[in-house]
Amino acid sequence: MTQITPFTTHASLPLPDVFTSSLVGIFDAARPAIVQVRTEGRGGGTGILINEDGRLLTNNHVVGRDDAKVEALLADGRSFPAAVLQRNPRLDLALLKIEGDNLKTLSLGDSTKLRVGEWVFAIGHPWGQRWVVTAGIMSAMRTAKLAEDLTTHYIQSDVGLAPGNSGGPLLNADGQVVGINAMIFGGDLSVAIPSSVVSNWLAELPARRVTLGIEILTMELPATLRSLAAQASGVMVVGIRPERQVKYSDIFIGDILLEVAGKAVMDNAILLATLAASQERERLAVKLLRGGTIVETEIATLLLEYKK
Repeated sequence: MTQITPFTTHASLPLPDVFTSSLVGIFDAARPAIVQVRTEGRGGGTGILINEDGRLLTNNHVVGRDDAKVEALLADGRSFPAAVLQRNPRLDLALLKIEGDNLKTLSLGDSTKLRVGEWVFAIGHPWGQRWVVTAGIMSAMRTAKLAEDLTTHYIQSDVGLAPGNSGGPLLNADGQVVGINAMIFGGDLSVAIPSSVVSNWLAELPARRVTLGIEILTMELPATLRSLAAQASGVMVVGIRPERQVKYSDIFIGDILLEVAGKAVMDNAILLATLAASQERERLAVKLLRGGTIVETEIATLLLEYKK
């Protein structure tokens, strides 16, 4: 469902038909590249397909849990599981990837050219209502110090946002993505991450990522297994993604990972950090619990590669 917030330049003078038609064309062109991101246990948000290989942008808080199942719903009714390639909690950005054909995309525009007073538009899924369009005025480009070593910028406007808009595009009147909608600062003030900040972050990312292609859950080990494992917790395999099932059968649901690449993995965060440090490895040495027995073996990794 697409809803366009009506507005007028004067109480008795509607916007010219040519301008209205142009905006409708922009929204129609953008809609196929905008997805609804559904995350198990967290509700939903919005994402933007930025590459035909299936890469999409959203907010980090939309996909906050590392072990959550993430799904992307397209405007044509198709849905795909989504893998998190990269995330930046401090900037509230995440890069996801889906596997699909004939994907429509949106390119990032230049937020540095935005001027106070410009019309800006958001497309998203507020309160679960899909592909809703709202309009507003860009009022300021603010600077924020997020940490001692990080100062960034954000776009302030009065475009209408609500839960479900997070991660969606802020468009200018030319239909260019000039920001990623992030939050509301009380009243009617909305905040978007400028496309210039997003582009800089993307340019710094590696062009490949190692993953095991599994779904995981941190698990406290029962007392009977702690002495055997020599640690109090591990990471249990609770799901195996289809692409791994097709290629490999060296890991099974119920396996509890204790060490990966010589490093003890006592929770999800340690495992993910270990994988991030293993970018060039095609196989990783692991120690795991399987059926109450310690097994030391090697498992294959899935290398997620993408062009910058």
